Amino acid sequence: MDTSTHITMGFGLAGLAYLDPAVSSDPSLATAILFGTVLGSNAPDFDYIIKLVKGNGMYIEHHRGASHSLPALIMWPLLVSCIIFFFCKNISLSPLLVWTSLAVLLHILFDVMNAYGTQAGRPFTKKWLSLNFLPLIDPFIYLIHLVGFFFWSIGYFPGTIFAYVYIFLILYVASRYIISRKVRSFVKKVANFDGDYTLIPTIWIHKWDIVIESESTYHVGSFKGKTILWVHQFNKHDPNCPKIKASLNDKNIVHFLANSNHTHAMIIPGNKEFEVRWMDLRFRHKNHYPYMAVAKFNNHHEIISSYTGWVHRSHKLQNKLNPSNAVQL
Repeated sequence: MDTSTHITMGFGLAGLAYLDPAVSSDPSLATAILFGTVLGSNAPDFDYIIKLVKGNGMYIEHHRGASHSLPALIMWPLLVSCIIFFFCKNISLSPLLVWTSLAVLLHILFDVMNAYGTQAGRPFTKKWLSLNFLPLIDPFIYLIHLVGFFFWSIGYFPGTIFAYVYIFLILYVASRYIISRKVRSFVKKVANFDGDYTLIPTIWIHKWDIVIESESTYHVGSFKGKTILWVHQFNKHDPNCPKIKASLNDKNIVHFLANSNHTHAMIIPGNKEFEVRWMDLRFRHKNHYPYMAVAKFNNHHEIISSYTGWVHRSHKLQNKLNPSNAVQL
């Protein structure tokens, strides 16, 4: 999920914590838990420091990796709780640790539920776990929390309010999951292609994007109201193409491919230069695939510059590929 969703849920969990009499009767503890749930809800994303230190490519490869792993479920609550406890020594540590742990756990679980996924199984497996039934940004999660914050602000007991909020949230998440299974079964039956089927959730519960990867082809489309609309069909790139093989020597491409899925490479020719663009077909905006890695070469197959990340405008991509702006990692 995005950062604002995690912050929102952190405040929501702070309200839910008032169900504990120890919290509702102690303003100091309630305040400490508020800090604990908000920080805990965002702690796994503190790996953003990788981007600041090592650059965007390294961050893309490692984001939602070790910071979202099984050891992280213990490390983050302990770290956050101990820091808060150091400044608030007159409170009880155990409830602070419990609610901070819940915040960290929900962050990782909700990240597993969307299309990007996490390496939540580390250290036992480095496989990216993605259940693909919640969008990266979900307006319903905001809305249900805003309703709770409104009632809290006008004097209703936050514990009760957010108990209802999270009951509704659980029902919503469960319905999303059930619908995703039904849509997947319907698409497999109607499309009748041999291959790997991936559904990508949108903000609308009745609309889902589709990627089907067969041995030689990608089929990309949308499902809406029991209707499938196919948008693109790509023949898979030739892995032995010299230009595509050359792109695999670029570290930004390597970073991108480490945690992307259904990736398709395209060669964009030019007079004295050419580009190799790797696109993650799961993330489509209309007819564009903004999540990509691009390497620019001269005609001797030497790398001039490269970039990986989200690109929504072509002129911005060319800006990033300008050798004076691009950073080789």
